[in-house]
Amino acid sequence: MKTIITTLALLFCIASFAQEEEKADTTAKPIETIEVTMKDGKVNAQVRTMNPDSTYSDTTRIELKNSYITIVSKSEADIDDDDDDDWDDWGNSPKYQLTWWDGIDIGLNGILNKDYGTSLSDDPTSGMLEPGFFNSRYIAVNFGQVKVRLAQDYVGLVSGLTFQIYNYKFSGSDELIFAGDSMLISPTGEKNVSKNKLRAEYIGIPLLLEFNTSLDPKKSFHITAGVVGKVRLGNMYKQKYSLDGNNNKASLKGELGLNRWAVDATVRVGYRRLTLFGQVGLLPIFDNANTEDVFAVSSGFFIKF
Repeated sequence: MKTIITTLALLFCIASFAQEEEKADTTAKPIETIEVTMKDGKVNAQVRTMNPDSTYSDTTRIELKNSYITIVSKSEADIDDDDDDDWDDWGNSPKYQLTWWDGIDIGLNGILNKDYGTSLSDDPTSGMLEPGFFNSRYIAVNFGQVKVRLAQDYVGLVSGLTFQIYNYKFSGSDELIFAGDSMLISPTGEKNVSKNKLRAEYIGIPLLLEFNTSLDPKKSFHITAGVVGKVRLGNMYKQKYSLDGNNNKASLKGELGLNRWAVDATVRVGYRRLTLFGQVGLLPIFDNANTEDVFAVSSGFFIKF
């Protein structure tokens, strides 16, 4: 009898255990939704994850078979910050915010006599035509800047590269005559000259000492001074004129007696991004048999990249 009772009790326990309901998983899970919208003819899709507390997560995890994809959403403030960073980095790396070389020089150029005066000799065999200063334009593209900081950005040595173009525009009453290794001045006579200019291109390397009064680019007053060593890449003398009712163009290239080498002394002064520059040649423009020494001069403003 005891054996029967014991057996029945054991069977009852086993049956009760087998029939016990599995506990439900009451843990709330995030709800993922995909939102698709159309605006201005464009379809935009966004995956959003709602947390149990009704807040939205900035991270969505998509499970794959052997890997997963994590999508991180950015707030509008984050996007605005990223846009600002991209703008700051474009051509304006923080490393060179206080370096004033990379950019474009735009200005006017002229010619000085051997004493660095403005009066040029009109001697037909040794003189030089006087360019119109306000019609003679200078442009340079400065790039490849490097800087050795001697005292943070307060004091530094700056170098790089520059490509320069000088345009000397003369009146139409006289013209330049190139004969062998000599250059002469001659009246234009019956020619009605509308363009009479000499152009020269150079590539150079600067060596500059730069000073900034502040480490904040928006407050810095800056001065840069030094020399630029250059080699002439090319030159051209060009005319446009009418004669006997016919319009004519003439140009001369090649060796026109210009010095192959050039060195400029330069000074650049500015506040914030506004910079003015001035430079003058230390070597004569011409290296021929008869022309008196004359020197290039230019001035203008600088646009920082």
